[in-house]
Amino acid sequence: MALKKTLVGIFGLIFTILAFICLLVAFATPNWIESFKDRSREFVKMGLWEACFDDWTYYKDYLGKRYQGCWWIFSFEYRPIWSYLNPPWLLAVQVLLTLTFLLMMVTILFVAFYFLHCCPLAKAKNYVMAATVMNFISGLVIAICTIVFGVKAEIDRQWLPQPDSNYLSWSFGFCVLSGFFSLFGGMCLLVESMRLYVSNKNDRREETYGMRASSHY
Repeated sequence: MALKKTLVGIFGLIFTILAFICLLVAFATPNWIESFKDRSREFVKMGLWEACFDDWTYYKDYLGKRYQGCWWIFSFEYRPIWSYLNPPWLLAVQVLLTLTFLLMMVTILFVAFYFLHCCPLAKAKNYVMAATVMNFISGLVIAICTIVFGVKAEIDRQWLPQPDSNYLSWSFGFCVLSGFFSLFGGMCLLVESMRLYVSNKNDRREETYGMRASSHY
């Protein structure tokens, strides 16, 4: 049996790659939550791994240290306020999205192996099904993380200064898009894996009929 590239399978590959790219952008940019520019901006913006302030002082810091510019969340500069910047729910989001990012890399490899014919023909269905499951898992985890981040950013009044002046920004939007693309990719690859299953079943049936027919001669 020769593997045929179908349109739905190609869309599955495209959606999977788009999901990875969107999550990569969300990972690499510090614009998950920002402060409105027309208001006092002691807090400027923050991503999963970076926070930016403009002459801000933590109210519990009796030394009155002022934070200026953008720094990695785990840098020495932010060490006195690390627990403030990184509440447990944000730490959970960081860990889950990091694992999802790695899972997406594996998913792309599996789909690429299928399309580049790097896997045995008999195992093609298993590769596509594995990629399907990983896409659905990625989409589900991203959905949970974005919901948690969005809700907590709204209701956690102890996190970040001037919470009423902050809004979810475009990096967060890229993460949401990544979740949708993962689910779309999973649906396309599910259809492709079902097609491969039916095709394999028909091939085995034809081989069985051929062997039976030849035994009568």
